[in-house]
Amino acid sequence: MVKRKEIKILQLFTVIFCVFFLSCSHYVEKKLEAVINDSKDLELPRKVADSLWRRAINAGDFKAYNEVSNNYLLILKIPELYYYAQLMANRQECPEAYLHLYILLTSEGTMDGIELAGRDSLSRSQALFYLLRAYELGEENAVSYIHKEFGHRVRPPKSITYLKKIQKFIERKK
Repeated sequence: MVKRKEIKILQLFTVIFCVFFLSCSHYVEKKLEAVINDSKDLELPRKVADSLWRRAINAGDFKAYNEVSNNYLLILKIPELYYYAQLMANRQECPEAYLHLYILLTSEGTMDGIELAGRDSLSRSQALFYLLRAYELGEENAVSYIHKEFGHRVRPPKSITYLKKIQKFIERKK
């Protein structure tokens, strides 16, 4: 009789534990869903983003650029990022900005019905110029893209090669 009572208590304890465990895991799962579902939760507050852009572009703060640009990539603010990356590359010679320009010009996909990947010769030359410039300025993340574009054993050309191609294209259009 005593053994039967102990088994019933053990069974009851097991059921209570299982219910408790399942309710906790369900709560955690719901909480995680809420965080992931809305990309607005990932976005930096406007004042913070503006402050980081000012520090990056006006003062040449590469860490500020890294923080805000990665946030824009995460929340897919592609047109804005392209604009700011262009300013950062031109004004501050930021290697990461050059790499972002390459990535943005070569990425597959559409935005508002427009194909993003620049497959025309001018866009391709610009993209390769940006990649090579990032590489020349020491951007470590550019190395894998360099290998992808030019192979592992081939020494990549200088960025000036593609800048000259861009200039020739513009001269022909005049």
